Amino acid sequence: MENNEPLPSNEKPEERVENPPQPAKDSAGAPESRQTSGEQLQGLAEALSTQNAILKDIKVEMASRASYDAAKEKAIDKLSEELKLYRDNFIFQSQKPVFVELIMLYDNLAQTLNLLEGSQAPAADTCLTVKNNLSNIKEELLEILYRRDVTPFVEHPETLDYKLHKTVGTVTTGIEGENNKVEAIRKTGFRWNDKVIRPEEVVIKKYRKP
Repeated sequence: MENNEPLPSNEKPEERVENPPQPAKDSAGAPESRQTSGEQLQGLAEALSTQNAILKDIKVEMASRASYDAAKEKAIDKLSEELKLYRDNFIFQSQKPVFVELIMLYDNLAQTLNLLEGSQAPAADTCLTVKNNLSNIKEELLEILYRRDVTPFVEHPETLDYKLHKTVGTVTTGIEGENNKVEAIRKTGFRWNDKVIRPEEVVIKKYRKP
């Protein structure tokens, strides 16, 4: 009988090799992965551009607010200065009449003391007692003024100063360089803080050509 079974063979059957998958292409023939990467880069660039615009807007807003805050602070400082000036002027104007009357009393005491110091009265002990009492009253009056920030002039300019002096008399001088020089102080000037309450009453020299 014939054996119809196939004889064994050392040859392997041929393997079917399929073509590897090709990347998808768009309608223009470009690979989709490359297109996707390009779109991502473009999207990233647009996002960065948007962020830059937002940062610029924030910077402008911050600069605007800083300018506004500086202007507001300046306005508040100016208002505070104006209120302080108004308050000081109000206090000065309301209390000035009282200060002037106290200063006049001070002047009268000073004149009386000057008369007593130059007096040749026989009752020297009595004059001395009166003088001491008046001196005490004068010092107490000064203390009252000091407590209200009213002080006599400390510096006495040697030349006429229209802001500080009031001329009550003149003497003639033949020296041109002595013109408007203060010859004598008749009454001491007083000020309240930086405001003159009563100018210093002075006698000045006036030059006249010989």
